[in-house]
Amino acid sequence: MTTLLLLHGLGANRGVWTELLDELEWPDKVLTPDLPGHGGAHASNDYTMGALAAGVAASCGNEEEVIIAGHSLGGCVAICLASGFFRPNVVSVVSVGAKVTWSTADVDGMAKVAAKGIRWFETREQAAERFLRQSGLVGLVDTSHPSVEIGIAKVDGRWRVAQDPKAFAQRPVDMAGLMAAARCPVVLGAGENDAMVSRADLAEFTSDPRIAAAAGHNAQVESPAWFADLIREAAVVD
Repeated sequence: MTTLLLLHGLGANRGVWTELLDELEWPDKVLTPDLPGHGGAHASNDYTMGALAAGVAASCGNEEEVIIAGHSLGGCVAICLASGFFRPNVVSVVSVGAKVTWSTADVDGMAKVAAKGIRWFETREQAAERFLRQSGLVGLVDTSHPSVEIGIAKVDGRWRVAQDPKAFAQRPVDMAGLMAAARCPVVLGAGENDAMVSRADLAEFTSDPRIAAAAGHNAQVESPAWFADLIREAAVVD
């Protein structure tokens, strides 16, 4: 087996892999870094795709053989890492929930969120609710979930979401370019009810989009068995 590298989505952190890891029981090393500016990772002045890829690649050894599974933004970063321009030797990628169609309104909306800066709260519960909204986890996990514990911070008696708000200022993803640069097999998937990406969207880039029945955007939490099966499949790709 090879190392499994798991990359969370925008607004989330390594805690979102809790259910998947319980389901998967991976027999070798597992890496679950926080993307730069998220969770416990340091803030950055560069949240472009290449910078995010370089940031998480540092958790791998030179030429370390890895399978990467990523969700949403993390799925795009995973495909970027498959280009071979970074430290690990990526042998296969599973990308779920990656947004491939971007409107001007999408970009402008995310830039506005980034520009608002840090919001401070008087209670842990308020910060936790804010984190759950930003990560798309409302109704999927409660405020005791590991992702919440990692996703909020108390500073001088007040609470905030740990993520650097500037990380929300993402550019549209060039999925065609990412897929063309990948040097290994890439599986693209999404939840059946994912409002950010559809089967038709993914069909523009793969002949076999994988769809999780009845799941929404956070399939790693809603359908961990389905996601785990995709990873197992990727592990046997020659």
